[in-house]
Amino acid sequence: MKSSASNRQPSQGPGIERRRKLRRQRRRERLIYLWRMLIFTSIALGLGWLLLSQGWSLSNAEQIHVQGSDNIQVNTLITAGELRFPQPLLGFNPKALEQTLLRKLPIKSVVVHRRLLPPGIDVDLQERIPIAYALRRRAHGQEQGMVDIDGQWIPVDVAKKGERPPTKLTVDGWTASQRQSISRVLEQRDQLGSPLERIIVAPDGELSLRTKTLGLIQLGANSALLDEQLDAVAQLSQTLPPTFRQKPGTTIDMSDPSKPELQIPQPVKEDK
Repeated sequence: MKSSASNRQPSQGPGIERRRKLRRQRRRERLIYLWRMLIFTSIALGLGWLLLSQGWSLSNAEQIHVQGSDNIQVNTLITAGELRFPQPLLGFNPKALEQTLLRKLPIKSVVVHRRLLPPGIDVDLQERIPIAYALRRRAHGQEQGMVDIDGQWIPVDVAKKGERPPTKLTVDGWTASQRQSISRVLEQRDQLGSPLERIIVAPDGELSLRTKTLGLIQLGANSALLDEQLDAVAQLSQTLPPTFRQKPGTTIDMSDPSKPELQIPQPVKEDK
């Protein structure tokens, strides 16, 4: 009997009780640690949400910086981009804004960057500068617009948001198929020796020019000859005698630049 009692005695000894207390203490410490982590995580998530919804957001036009154009102001960009305030920055889509601005403003390129510190957006754009007025044929009639140095069509409502052409030069009958030829003529307009007044694109694609001193110049539809034709126009501006210049109805056929033909209307003879 004594032997059995002595076997149970160690389980109730001070060492065993001390280990139990240590285990209970560690469990309490882990529980307190978990509660602290839960509280800190909740506070961090709350602060993060507050920062994202209130701190990192577009709240006014002063947070938008535009560079690359003196004509397109922030208010114009806000209207064209359909921006609304306030707007969370992390939910803002720069690519969507770029596509909208390219469609609605006279610009050839635009890059939009989202800025978190300080909150805002940076817009770097390259403006299309109208070089000439333009007309193109539509089913309902002629549509007015403008073109830039690349011969790119700019709708008149879009063009009004930028500069105006420096002269009254007009592209009459603009078509996308002749855009490159139109661009080449615009690039060389100051080297023609005579002020260019009109670029005319016929429905069949034939190109003609009207200058102040040479009158109507027919170039035809062969764009491969265009550079040679423009050089011939410049040379003719220097060599054509003054008596043949600025005559009403004068036409120069430059379809073959090596053999330009001057066509002068004959005076009408009165019957006696």
